[in-house]
Amino acid sequence: MVLLNIDDRRKLPLFKQVYEQMKDLIDKDILKPGDRLPSTRSLAENLGVHRSTVYKAYEELWAFGYLESRPGSYTVVRKKPTLATFAEKSDRSLLDWETASSKPARTLYQFYQSIESGHDRSPTRKIIDMASLDLDARLFPVDDFRKSMNRIIIEKGPDLLKYGPHEGYRPLREFIAHRLQNHGISTSWEEILITNGAQNGFDLILKLMAEAGSRVIVESPTYSLAIPLLYFYQADIVGVPMATYGIDLECLERELKKKRPAFVYTIPNFQNPTGITTCQSHREELLSLCERFKVPLVEDAFEEEMKYFGKVPLPIKSMDRSQIVVYLGTFSKVLFPGIRIGWIAANRECIRRLSALKRFSDLSTSTPVQAALSDFCWKGSYDIHVKRMHRIYRKRMQCAVESLKTHVTHENVTWTDPTGGYLIWLTLVNVDQADHILEEIFLANDVRILTGRVFFPEETARKYIRLSISTLNEEEIAEGMRRLGRSIEQIYGE
Repeated sequence: MVLLNIDDRRKLPLFKQVYEQMKDLIDKDILKPGDRLPSTRSLAENLGVHRSTVYKAYEELWAFGYLESRPGSYTVVRKKPTLATFAEKSDRSLLDWETASSKPARTLYQFYQSIESGHDRSPTRKIIDMASLDLDARLFPVDDFRKSMNRIIIEKGPDLLKYGPHEGYRPLREFIAHRLQNHGISTSWEEILITNGAQNGFDLILKLMAEAGSRVIVESPTYSLAIPLLYFYQADIVGVPMATYGIDLECLERELKKKRPAFVYTIPNFQNPTGITTCQSHREELLSLCERFKVPLVEDAFEEEMKYFGKVPLPIKSMDRSQIVVYLGTFSKVLFPGIRIGWIAANRECIRRLSALKRFSDLSTSTPVQAALSDFCWKGSYDIHVKRMHRIYRKRMQCAVESLKTHVTHENVTWTDPTGGYLIWLTLVNVDQADHILEEIFLANDVRILTGRVFFPEETARKYIRLSISTLNEEEIAEGMRRLGRSIEQIYGE
């Protein structure tokens, strides 16, 4: 006989009371493996509860491995399940995850370890971070975005919380198409695919156009997180050198003549990492080359909105009559990185194929976030924020360049003044120290930078430093440049 005490005055549901008491009897070996339990009907009558209450308790016990029941037979207690507690779990897996990982995944993990290992996260040190390309959270228009989020949840909550269209939320696609027209790009909402940031967009493009052994031409140096993805897809990465005016077009033409690549990847505005912005004629020649060789051109416009010094040429996509340019955009570098909203603008057939790939990888991008962002943008808050960012970062970049001129005066260090964006690219000649040693020297002076090694698809002997002002105010920038100057004096032994 199973003796239980059921109290309908307790807030705990009756089935939970049955479950917990029977579980306690089994845990204490009062009920032993093989003991037969009363039927749900008889126990319900004994306890004075509905049969469904006992049935639900038995179901819960069965789900946690305490009972065994076979059709047409009694329910019996089974051997208590052994749960893996934190104290009992081994520090090491039975599996060797190095060998269990694929070769491309191992390559990606090694790259991840190399970029993570240099981060000193000591909370006691006031390090000025000139490596991060995050945004200054102090500038986020949080209240306006919160109002948009509240509004769309109240007005459209149930619809937005269902699975969303894998191409993206139509009103947001319409806003992006409208916004791109301000940049000279004639496009429609059907030619826009919403992605989980630009990185997800680049991944989808690789899935569409690249396979093991495919040649992919990139600028050298280029966006650092594009390189490991290319290695993961086992692409044959061809780096074409960057000149002061942009990618070397003569070298690019020679490479295009050798073998047709899957695509050419370029960042024409405020190039990451060099900060170079290409001129109109360079853009025309680059597009003409890709048209002549019938090669897709992937234009990464990650900082398209951050034009705050004079006039910047229109995107290459604005001249794309032949429909060969695949345009990558993002809200991460001017609004909120955390919402992870980017997009691809391309020919409709290309968008349909990319949408199919997105459908079978991550299904869709968060619809509530897209809807809130759409509301935020259509109500004019985005335009207001962009203008504010221009005012603030124009002053910050001027401060950065002036401070750099004041504190970094060594003849072996040069840089190009950027026309927008957040980045400054330094070239250091006659330096013998390895990159990781250079990073340690800067970190010892409480300033974090990125050396050039992660931006090149091939080995490079010359030393470079990428500086980012994206998270810093003017006071922090000026102090960061002072620390940078001290570090460079140590590197050259002065």
